[in-house]
Amino acid sequence: MILRNHGLLTVGESGSRAFLRMLYLERACEIQIAAQSAGLELVLPPHEIAEHTARQLNNELPAGADDHDNSDNWDLAWAALQRLADRIAPDHRS
Repeated sequence: MILRNHGLLTVGESGSRAFLRMLYLERACEIQIAAQSAGLELVLPPHEIAEHTARQLNNELPAGADDHDNSDNWDLAWAALQRLADRIAPDHRS
């Protein structure tokens, strides 16, 4: 959720999912601001494409859909971020 004049707010089934949703939302905002700074009109995808992408992210595709199941992606992304944090600041867990 984007709160006008207050920033971003997110929730998730776990702390890791909430963090990743915030990371993705913040990056999306940064990309939009960068695209708008070009001064050109933005080209938005059709509503159906945006809805399909949201269902992919949330693993809410109908049974038998051609898309791959991405339910493990959240855990893979979180594990990768933990390894990065371990390399950057090995003492962060203490």
